[in-house]
Amino acid sequence: MSALNPAGHTQAAGALLTAPGTAVLGAVLVLAIWFSQTGMAMLAGLFLSMVGLARLWCRLSLAGVQAERRFGSLRSFPGETLACTLSLANRKPLPLPWVQLEWALPPEIRPQAPEAEADSPGVRRSAALLGYRRMFWKINLATARRGFYPLGPLALTAGDMFGLFTRSRREPSSEAIIVFPRIYPVDIRKIPTLYPMGDFQTPRRLDQDPSRPIGVRDYRSTDNLKFIHWKATARGRGLKVKQAAATTAYQVALFLDMESFLADGAPAAEEFELGISVAASIAAALAERGSPVGLYANTRLADTGLPAEIPPGADRGRLAGILEALAKVTAAPGSALAGFVERQQRELAAGTTLVFISGRPGQTLPLLLSGLSLSGFKTLLITIGENDEARMPDHLPRLRVRRPEDLGLPAGGRR
Repeated sequence: MSALNPAGHTQAAGALLTAPGTAVLGAVLVLAIWFSQTGMAMLAGLFLSMVGLARLWCRLSLAGVQAERRFGSLRSFPGETLACTLSLANRKPLPLPWVQLEWALPPEIRPQAPEAEADSPGVRRSAALLGYRRMFWKINLATARRGFYPLGPLALTAGDMFGLFTRSRREPSSEAIIVFPRIYPVDIRKIPTLYPMGDFQTPRRLDQDPSRPIGVRDYRSTDNLKFIHWKATARGRGLKVKQAAATTAYQVALFLDMESFLADGAPAAEEFELGISVAASIAAALAERGSPVGLYANTRLADTGLPAEIPPGADRGRLAGILEALAKVTAAPGSALAGFVERQQRELAAGTTLVFISGRPGQTLPLLLSGLSLSGFKTLLITIGENDEARMPDHLPRLRVRRPEDLGLPAGGRR
């Protein structure tokens, strides 16, 4: 919601209505009376009276006038719409012959209705208001692409009934629309982990989770006796043991390497946005299953100019914080990746999986990932697009994502 302050600015429709012009008319009136020019005196007097009345009316026109905007939500995904209600209230007995409300919008956000405003750079509404009346307009705003969009001020313009003077005012707004990145389906089994038991089944049977039995089998000499299934043994011949599912758990820190997306100082737009969506998709897939996930990006966020530093966690607001941070990611790089990772590494628990999302990996990245592996972290390098990647050691897992389908599941990402 935004309300306009009472300060305003008055503008005359012509030079004759300004203070010097009014002074000239006053002089004409005095001379006409002095030389007994009755017709000229009456004409000048009537005009001066009308100017005075119009100026007073205009000065009072925006007094007690309040404009507000209300949103159902200031968060959306690309392609969705945000419902907004604009209201204009005249809280005084003096009527408004005309008043105009204007609101400039970013190019990526457009009003959907009426159709005539589909290509307009903003919202404009006009009305006439009697005393103590209020008017409402409902507007749907279409969000085209990911980003952080501060909302422009509401601007009011009103005037007198003769159209001789106009008065306007505006108030800066602290509101902003946040458009999250697109989210696509992810096969999280491609993410390596060091945690042997958890909520996700895995084809690797390094260990099994006894809390998740999937059947029984014949006893082997290497089996632990505590896994013997006594009821199945009693029903059949020979000892039977419980067969448990192999499961794993995830604790993931996502690192978005902003520098790797820059080519000649500017990012490749499609690869940059796909990399951000990959980070959002992995975070959403893990958070949906209750796994701790965090985000680190050596960028300058649109609102603070600081890098994104969200440690891994599984609380309810963690995913919303990550999506908001990704919405605010800009093409302005922050510190170098190696130093950035070294600072964050001290806060990460051993065994955390570090997922690096890179556009064009630098030559120092293999050495950085090898050092992290020796420090007790699992790593995964995700390269975006067709760029050549640095030569990576064979023991370091990597995944190339050229399109959303490469994340592991069929296309048709949810927004």
